[in-house]
Amino acid sequence: MASSFQPFCAFQDVTSRHAVIAVDIGYSSKRKTCGLACDEQIVPRSLCFGECVTEVAELCRKLEDPILVIEAPLSTRHQENGNPAMRGRFEKAREWYRGPGAMTLLAAMRFLKEVGNRLPAGRPIFLAEAFLSKKKTKSRHEDDARRIVDEFWRREIETLYEGVEPAVDLISGVPCVRVFPTE
Repeated sequence: MASSFQPFCAFQDVTSRHAVIAVDIGYSSKRKTCGLACDEQIVPRSLCFGECVTEVAELCRKLEDPILVIEAPLSTRHQENGNPAMRGRFEKAREWYRGPGAMTLLAAMRFLKEVGNRLPAGRPIFLAEAFLSKKKTKSRHEDDARRIVDEFWRREIETLYEGVEPAVDLISGVPCVRVFPTE
């Protein structure tokens, strides 16, 4: 059953500058696996999942028209036979439906539901996807989130294949994807 209000709206605009809230999403019952950064004077930090939900919802209410950028698949694509398929060339060997992609998609679905429940109706939040690809070394969650904030406006929007759709009905439209390659 589709919700009557979609608290998130796919961000596609490449000309307007908005405050960026970046989340390097994790999903753990005890550890601080979510990185949070924002270009509005907050110190990047790692948080537990529930703490991150609370802080992001607060930032979304406080800032004017922010863009919430999540490092997790926010869209899906399927073949005619129903099997999952790559969303674009950027996913080669890192598809949304396998391994870390599938886990972060699950985390993002819950995250969006919880944040959406805490937002005022009638004011959708812009949403975009970050894709940090092929990291050679382990990095801290808050550093990944900070990198997304710092580089968001310099990264090109990836071309998606036909048939890509939002991962959940809480999202109006398909969020753009920006890739953050390793150096």
